[in-house]
Amino acid sequence: MDNIEDKLELNEDNQPVTKYKSRSIVNKSAKMKKIYDLVEVVAPIDVSIHITGEDGVGKNRLAEYIHNQSKRTGNFVTINPVELNDIIGSLGFNKVFEYFKKAERGTLYITEISSANIKLQEYLVNSIIKVEQELGMYTPRLISSTNRDLTELSRQNKFNQKLRDSFAIIMNIPPLRERKEDIEDLIKIFMRDLGYFGKKAIPLSDEALEILLTYEWPGNVRQLSNTVQHAVTHTLNGIIVPSSLPKDVRRKQGYMEANRSVIDELYKFARGLLESGIHSEQIDPYFEYLKAVEKPLIRAALDLSKNNRSYAADLIRINRNTLHKKLKLYDMDE
Repeated sequence: MDNIEDKLELNEDNQPVTKYKSRSIVNKSAKMKKIYDLVEVVAPIDVSIHITGEDGVGKNRLAEYIHNQSKRTGNFVTINPVELNDIIGSLGFNKVFEYFKKAERGTLYITEISSANIKLQEYLVNSIIKVEQELGMYTPRLISSTNRDLTELSRQNKFNQKLRDSFAIIMNIPPLRERKEDIEDLIKIFMRDLGYFGKKAIPLSDEALEILLTYEWPGNVRQLSNTVQHAVTHTLNGIIVPSSLPKDVRRKQGYMEANRSVIDELYKFARGLLESGIHSEQIDPYFEYLKAVEKPLIRAALDLSKNNRSYAADLIRINRNTLHKKLKLYDMDE
């Protein structure tokens, strides 16, 4: 994972502008690498971009990253349609156009653009036309984002087609559950943002990391960030352990701990069988062990299926003939 290194450049007004010399990104997964490879191509050129993805995947971060990787010297200005919808009628077109002027030579980012009402969408389209006429080469780059399908909304006449067509590039950020290879690097970034890096880094126990890697993350990267913040304030002896994590994230912990307990008991049973087998050839440790493990599984499947053997076999992921043989083998064929 790269570190951020800042370098100063001067804009046309001889003012310092912060640029990123190297990128601090997470793209271990193939899907994210593809996105950032595209960013490398489109960031320096004048092209409008629309970012899609579920809530919390990092659409805002990607928009800012594109701006920082561009050659633009102006500001990164954000419009939140939710905040403007109720007052846009009284403010009028000129107020919307002011946002475009503030982003001169920079980037205008419209977050959750699908939430803009019809009037605001119309003002945005008109502002795009007017700003190109007035600012020419200093026109801001337009970036938008949403968790909805603009094309489908346009078909339903719920979104302005001209506004939809103003975006030349579409980028889709996959949910975190589809790129779990990125989780460990994301944790490091969040730790660094909180001031825990290098020698100050807070270690994660193997059990806590396993929970983080197997959790489905319905809230995506935002939820992971909040989880890390929670964990660093609930460490045990300076280490992040399962109990350090929020309850909703470690809700499977009880099963995992029970599973470890069962494994410990099975180990004791297996060792006893092996020791008994040393002293008696009549004891078959392998068969007795399999029977002890498989019989409860078969019994549970039959209970869940209400003795429907075909369904029970499906639950166990074996074919019906194999189940029938095991029932006979273990004297369960009643």
